[in-house]
Amino acid sequence: MSRILIENLGPIKSFEQDVDENLMILIGEQASGKSTIAKTIFFCKSISDEFKHYVMNQDNIIASGHQTPFTGFIKVLRTKFVEYFGTTKHMEPFTIRYEFDNKEYVTIKLKLGYANIVFSNKLREACECFIKKLSEYYATMSLPNDFLSGIDFASWSYQKESMNKMINHEISYIFGQDYTSIFVPAGRSMLSTNSEFFHASTPNKYDVIMNDFIERIRALQNQYSQRLEDIIEDKKKLSSINIDFERVKKATALVRKILKGDYISDKYGEKIYYSKDKFVKLIQASSGQQEALWIVLLIFSIILNNQRVYMVIEEPEAHLFPTAQKEMLELIILMINATSSQVVITTHSPYMLSSANLLMYSSYVEGDAGGNSSIIDRDYRIKANAVSSYLLSNHIAVDIMDRDTYMIKADRIDSISEDINNSLDLLLQLEERNGMQ
Repeated sequence: MSRILIENLGPIKSFEQDVDENLMILIGEQASGKSTIAKTIFFCKSISDEFKHYVMNQDNIIASGHQTPFTGFIKVLRTKFVEYFGTTKHMEPFTIRYEFDNKEYVTIKLKLGYANIVFSNKLREACECFIKKLSEYYATMSLPNDFLSGIDFASWSYQKESMNKMINHEISYIFGQDYTSIFVPAGRSMLSTNSEFFHASTPNKYDVIMNDFIERIRALQNQYSQRLEDIIEDKKKLSSINIDFERVKKATALVRKILKGDYISDKYGEKIYYSKDKFVKLIQASSGQQEALWIVLLIFSIILNNQRVYMVIEEPEAHLFPTAQKEMLELIILMINATSSQVVITTHSPYMLSSANLLMYSSYVEGDAGGNSSIIDRDYRIKANAVSSYLLSNHIAVDIMDRDTYMIKADRIDSISEDINNSLDLLLQLEERNGMQ
């Protein structure tokens, strides 16, 4: 059971909750703290990924002067924290405590103007012990004397692959989690509107979250040089991993519904094909298509590769018609069900909440029933106890799940509509008093 405590960080005065649900939904006005909570959870969840990246660089685990390799890792984390939240020198004292599934924890507090990151004793000892073990392993990993020797180089490559598997396994054990962390930021349409510039340049002008996302999309883009069915067929022929192609087929259909076509990137540019010969260049596509593109293609790739992830998605509903918002949530839940992934969504849309209610209520009413008689496809359903939802207001997060109805509280969804309707009633009364026709 993982749990997070956030006190006095940015707009958030207090937030303490378990963070094990498959789906967390954060709703609230702009600048209410949704992104602060999402980024904080993501930062803590991605510590194991950061440790993996750190130790895979052989130079990092070679002690320099009085600095131990673990101290070097803490400095990396501190730098990452500043990149996420900005300079800490002007901040009021804050506290973050994240407890991993194995009950070990990390605390982050402001100390002398800097983020002081402290690991629990057992967690620190486990990391230091692993670094020592890895340094000894690296000592046996020097390149062969004859670099061009096929036999020697093949042997070295095999050792390298074995080492990577060992690192992944050990780090999963140390931190008690085995997923890849992915943050999908808002403002994604710029990847489409500036696609030629974006793919040809280093993205150092953006913040670290967008930079990381850009690098991920750069690596992913080359996979989409053909239609989805062709990608799937190649996977069937070449992959040895266990893939649920029935769910991949459903993902394909949802991607196509949301994008209203097929995305293809080739030497002639990025296009969305409406039919075999009819297309629109991505830069000229609708804002909804541009915003949704790399969410849906990323999710499709995750399902296709049977990859378990922890994913934060900011405003997945951006520029989408309500029907497409429901389809987007169905795709997200399909990924959760297919890969045992966890997702955090920040949203402004009551349609996302209503769609979540529909899919949770279907799970309650229809259970595990499937077949043609189902109202909601079984793979799009999610149990209410696998969902959490919070309304950010007045610097605190209010739990808006109703466990009796297996849904998000309807009054929270309808509150804005109620305000509008009340104002409309007053206008109608004024019209009547003034005798207006």
